[in-house]
Amino acid sequence: MLLLICTPSFAEDTLVLSSSTSVIDSTLVSSNETIIVLDTNKIVDDSFVSIQKKDSLAAYPPQFKDYRRLGYNTGIFAGAAIIGFGVLWAMPESATNWDKEEMRKKGILWKWKQNVKEGPVWDKDDWVLNWVTHPYCGGVYYMTARSSGFNRLESFGYSALMSTFFWEYGIESFAEVPSVQDLIITPVVGSVVGEGFFYAKKSIVRHNHKILKSKILGYTALMLMDPFNTILDRFGYKERVKTQMNFAPVGVNQFSKTPVWGVSFSASF
Repeated sequence: MLLLICTPSFAEDTLVLSSSTSVIDSTLVSSNETIIVLDTNKIVDDSFVSIQKKDSLAAYPPQFKDYRRLGYNTGIFAGAAIIGFGVLWAMPESATNWDKEEMRKKGILWKWKQNVKEGPVWDKDDWVLNWVTHPYCGGVYYMTARSSGFNRLESFGYSALMSTFFWEYGIESFAEVPSVQDLIITPVVGSVVGEGFFYAKKSIVRHNHKILKSKILGYTALMLMDPFNTILDRFGYKERVKTQMNFAPVGVNQFSKTPVWGVSFSASF
């Protein structure tokens, strides 16, 4: 007789396969993310196999570095940057300090070259831009890498690269000189903010993407803290399949006290 006992929890579930004087032959046990195949013709008595079920709610953070996910997110950043540039262009010059008239006369590319040569400088932007929006953007950069399986230092490096070359010396230099404050505040303070986002997201995911039992609040918070990974997940993004095969004991014979060996194959999606 084959008994399946499942104990659910928010973080992960455990499946226990139990048998008593039975034969297991090419038995397939499947879960959301793990498939185990046992292949043996030996008699198993009072043995058990424990299989850790990685529930979709416990799939965060990823257990390996997903470069493909990070590449997709970086591509989304490029598209979002174009939209962001349009929004900044539409804002009044008093808010952005952009000289739009000069940009129209001499061209955007000319302005970019001039700004890169002059920078970086100590800007006079409003404190909200320097101490709220830039740390937030740095946190989003950080979360983009952190939620793709990268560690703290690697995520900080990604935030620094994106804030420096993608934004300050990239998109924003078409309009203004790179800022000393932004080059420092965005990745440094932003990474601290991003690590806070990381632990907050783990808590939300473990509670079935809910805040105060509301999925609307949960997904709203996820969109604010980690927008691009949340968008990918909602569109059904799947990591590459990771497979593993090994020959290992799958139980113990009660009479002979010898291990029962079998071939196990796992595939994580």
